[in-house]
Amino acid sequence: MTIQELFIINLKAYRKIRRISQTQLAELCDSSTGYIGEIESGKRFPSVKMIERIAGSLDIESWHLFKNEAINSNFSKDSAKLTPTQKDEIKKMANSALSKILDRF
Repeated sequence: MTIQELFIINLKAYRKIRRISQTQLAELCDSSTGYIGEIESGKRFPSVKMIERIAGSLDIESWHLFKNEAINSNFSKDSAKLTPTQKDEIKKMANSALSKILDRF
């Protein structure tokens, strides 16, 4: 698997986990929906600056977009057991989401 393929898999997975459409991600990144679509289809690869904006919009560190593990399995109903690392990742995401909700009140 290439770095670009890994990046695309992780980008799509984190975007779906966050329930953010390509249009919403484009708005958060101050980009166009077409550009995000081209990134996800493998037609273009973002600059380091854009990778940082994408990661920030997804509320993750940039390196998460290059992790070589199937993050989709972290959230699959079919997963029998989660590794400690996967559990920690889920806890971090849940805490982040909860903090955002509480900040609104």
